[in-house]
Amino acid sequence: MTSISSKKRTWKCPAIKWVGILSLFLASCDTPKEIGDDLFSVEVGLNYSDTVTIKSSTVLIDSIYTGSPNTLLVGNYTHPVLGTAEAAAYTQLSNIDTLRAKSTSVFDSLTLRLAYANYQGDTTKTQTISVYRLLDSLNRGTDYFANSAVRNDASLLGRHTFTPRPIRSKAINGDSVRLDTLRFRMSDTFGRELLSKYADVTVGAGSKGFRDYFPGMLFKASATSTGALIGFNPGYSRMTLYYHNPGDTTKYNLDYYFSLSNALYPELLARFNQIKSTKSGALAALQNPGNIVSSTATSGITYIQAGTGVATKVEFPYLLNLKGNRNVAVNKAELVLTAAENIDLQQTIGQLSIVETNATNRTLRNSYGLKYLLSEGGSSVLTAAIDPGAKTYTFNVTTAVQSLLVGKQPNTGWLITPALTANSAGNTRIINESARFVPLQAMKARLKIYYSYIAK
Repeated sequence: MTSISSKKRTWKCPAIKWVGILSLFLASCDTPKEIGDDLFSVEVGLNYSDTVTIKSSTVLIDSIYTGSPNTLLVGNYTHPVLGTAEAAAYTQLSNIDTLRAKSTSVFDSLTLRLAYANYQGDTTKTQTISVYRLLDSLNRGTDYFANSAVRNDASLLGRHTFTPRPIRSKAINGDSVRLDTLRFRMSDTFGRELLSKYADVTVGAGSKGFRDYFPGMLFKASATSTGALIGFNPGYSRMTLYYHNPGDTTKYNLDYYFSLSNALYPELLARFNQIKSTKSGALAALQNPGNIVSSTATSGITYIQAGTGVATKVEFPYLLNLKGNRNVAVNKAELVLTAAENIDLQQTIGQLSIVETNATNRTLRNSYGLKYLLSEGGSSVLTAAIDPGAKTYTFNVTTAVQSLLVGKQPNTGWLITPALTANSAGNTRIINESARFVPLQAMKARLKIYYSYIAK
């Protein structure tokens, strides 16, 4: 801790007035310089501290929102400490163009194309994706979470075994420049069923009529298909029905989309990812929301993982010692968190946010969702992006630390989570479209505080 302080004698106008009067009528009294010396002497200082004790732990939080994602997650990914993350995608689909088949039309094939968006894990292992029909409809007005589920029919609409090849080509520097597409054939029985709907104008025209008839799909990986968690882009993925008419050389097709957008409605279809996590080893105690594991039990490392509810809690048990018996004003405060040295930046969470918590390690909420720390001088979510060189996340927490020092907020710690976002209603959620994670070095966590103080 560095300290710059001074002791000043401060004179107030009433004091000067009385000193003048006394000097005229009481020649035997002390000189004006000595009068009020003890009463008006104060210590004023400027300090910097980066030695505030930070207690770090890995915790499990609740209500992991996975609705309306930009990525459909399917597969399994296993980490030696974080355990296994298993994802399945529930989604609506619909056609824009009308099915204009005839009673004599002949079915050719039904093909599904899933455009790769990202991946995590070992893509050299063979995986199997199964597709099922949903029995209950999805709703864009419903909040879906990692543990949400919708009933599905047990009959298969399609199944495909493959070795993931998400990247088609690479640039010279090794960065991905083009993602591939997974293609496979769906059930012929299902294809013929779709073709037969030409006579039903409500269903054949698509939109709500089609979704009432066909509530949606479930994409699920086989339990033995461990290796990679794969993200598919719904905007570039589609299912296509191919058919022809006797005596006509023209080949016809109709596309069914997982993403329908226009100028008024950026997204018309509902979807969510179901993410299950199995913990083992040092983090096996993280079974229920609020469970906590100290960094001392995980070799000085805490974790944050999207999708599974794993977050890092930081606490400042001796922060008030900084204040003592002085009045303190925080000029600037920064929380700096350092990632492990061997992280893969392409598989690391790029942005983090801070959510308020209590002594039971639960996320605090208000009428707008999760209660988060505000950006300094603004009303948006306080977010820190990783510095790829230093591998650090730096949060400006000036106002938040001042609130702790003056007792405006309870000193029960903060939760460091994946970056927050807001839905169409303005409610804040944690972004969960992957199982990406970041390990943080507990011993390198720093709370840097520049502050002024006045003490008698």
